[in-house]
Amino acid sequence: MSEFIILGYPVSPFLRSVAMVLEEKGVPYQVRDFGPGGIGCEAHRQVHPFARIPAIDDGGYRLYETQAILRYIDAKFPDPPLQPVRPEAIGRMNQIIGINDCYLFPQVARTIVGERIMRPAFMGTTPDEAAIAGAVPAAEHCLNELDRLLDDQPFLAGSQLSLADLLLAPQIDLLDATPEGNAILRETALLRWLARMNARASMKATMPPAELRLPVMPR
Repeated sequence: MSEFIILGYPVSPFLRSVAMVLEEKGVPYQVRDFGPGGIGCEAHRQVHPFARIPAIDDGGYRLYETQAILRYIDAKFPDPPLQPVRPEAIGRMNQIIGINDCYLFPQVARTIVGERIMRPAFMGTTPDEAAIAGAVPAAEHCLNELDRLLDDQPFLAGSQLSLADLLLAPQIDLLDATPEGNAILRETALLRWLARMNARASMKATMPPAELRLPVMPR
């Protein structure tokens, strides 16, 4: 079996989702960056023309866009399956993946996590408090809806782990490390779901870099 190469940086929650799926499948992989040019350089755009993270190289087969990558891995390595069979569960999984990609990440995590965690860690500058405050209503809306969809199930799409859990867990883990995210999450069942996800070997094996590990918020 050729080793998967994930192209990007471990700081990315989307890259972590890809790594988690490979961990769940027991598929070996390595993470490579784009060299000295960094994000947006020519080497990056050769594998991802829109200069986003991540992309993969599977023995010369290259693919970008996280949803496509996750489904490709699940199709190539079907054991254990990470997509449900029941149509209602498939619909719920895809709905939650869409919530992440259309609303939670662009409207919430990009701002709250970006300002509260990424900016101080990688740019050495202080967060934009006004931008963070402006993203809080969207955070409340997204997280409360995800909480409603989770209900009393163990996983987001039902009784079994799915791609929805593996895509959302790195995002919500980072949000939980911010005061704003934690204040919302502590009022939901998502924290119990996150605890179950954090107990999984795939989550432990893909911990973000030490500089991004903020103290756990008080419960």
